[in-house]
Amino acid sequence: MANINPTENGVVVIKIPGNPEINDFKDARDFINNSQGLKEIRLDLKDVSFLQSKFIAELIAIKKLSTLKNSKLILTNVQEGVFQMLEISNLIDHFSIGKDFRSYEPNELIYLLMDPELNDSVIEFIANNFDDTFRNLIAEFLKSEDPILIEAAVMIIGKSHSFDMVEEVKKCLTSPFPNVVRGAILVLGWFGEEDCKGEIYQFLKSEHIDVAEAAAATISLLADENDSIAIKEYLESPDERLRRIAIQALSLINDDFSYKFLLEHLGREKDEQLRTQLAKAISYYNKPEVPGILLSMLSENSIKIREAAASSLVRIKATDKIDDILELVSDKDVWVAYFAVKAVGALCKSQKCVDVLVKNYPKVDTQVKIAIIEALGNIGLDCSEFIFQLVEDENEDIRKEALNSLALINSDMAAEAAYNALNDKIWVVRFKAIEIIEDKKPADYKDKLKDFLKTETNRYVREKIQSIVGEL
Repeated sequence: MANINPTENGVVVIKIPGNPEINDFKDARDFINNSQGLKEIRLDLKDVSFLQSKFIAELIAIKKLSTLKNSKLILTNVQEGVFQMLEISNLIDHFSIGKDFRSYEPNELIYLLMDPELNDSVIEFIANNFDDTFRNLIAEFLKSEDPILIEAAVMIIGKSHSFDMVEEVKKCLTSPFPNVVRGAILVLGWFGEEDCKGEIYQFLKSEHIDVAEAAAATISLLADENDSIAIKEYLESPDERLRRIAIQALSLINDDFSYKFLLEHLGREKDEQLRTQLAKAISYYNKPEVPGILLSMLSENSIKIREAAASSLVRIKATDKIDDILELVSDKDVWVAYFAVKAVGALCKSQKCVDVLVKNYPKVDTQVKIAIIEALGNIGLDCSEFIFQLVEDENEDIRKEALNSLALINSDMAAEAAYNALNDKIWVVRFKAIEIIEDKKPADYKDKLKDFLKTETNRYVREKIQSIVGEL
């Protein structure tokens, strides 16, 4: 029979046995029906390798009942055979599916650790529920020859704050497995083991990039002003990879010395990827000249550098540079204008910005026009008459973006434009129009969509409408 285990805070775990019968699902339904205040129902299918089709109907019935009771239903620990059955039945999207590691014995969790998609979650679960049983388990992991289990043991020690096991972590610095070394470096940083800093420095030169990045992160956690000076030397290396690690370490240390060294290096570095990294690194410092430096980088030759500079201006909320950025909206270089417009859309909320963007719209390249439409939607001030006319533009991307921005600014006009766009010759525009109609829910919208469905031929548009109004 089903094992029903009510927990705290309105959560119940219902475990279905490995060879289920109809009564197991009936027991679950009866319990749900007779319970009050259930917030979440976890139907545990850990032991169920396959479900006959008659049980699928039972799952649907439980789903319907949980909805009526205003409870969230989650199918947990779903095995592959059951998952495939739900896929075949086209029911995957009908259910919420998740993992509940509490259903597993400690030794069973070993197999889940081997799954790359579950590894991090299992580590977090064990660390949050750490006890003597798990302590014995990770002691076994540390004695194994499996790098996945050894790394898991190290990370569990770190995340469970098991400081008494720090010596075991230190031993892992000499492991032949890079993933184990990386984990040990990180945990020693979390534990504040300053006596290991000198040994960790050697890993900045590791051929394994994950190990080198972990060393940079840990050194930054343990750093004093001398570390910025020591790491500065790596900026002079002919090895591009080592310079990248040095930039990362200095930006994490984030003191006045590191800022000075990064700024000096910005004047020398020629590599595109590293200049992109420097644009991001400089933005982490709260210095008055930083916005100006980033603004100047919008005019560099590299598109990647320009994009990083624009994103950094947005991240530091450089609203005091709006006037300077607006001047670049009409730049002859399409990419300079494009990233300037993107920054304006994220930073500005004033009518002045709207006026400048609308004024420059006829003068710019199509790509910049699309960015302007998006920016106007993000700014949110009413320029709906201007955008409404663009829904008839000959360019499909402009029509689609105009619909999207109109929906952010004027709901009534967006609904009108969306209804008009149902006759657009491009299906992606029609799809966007239907999304807007679904969101705005104008009067009788379901009936109108049902009528439109009779003549729509595109599969994706039809499926979207059917998800809103149901099958005809």
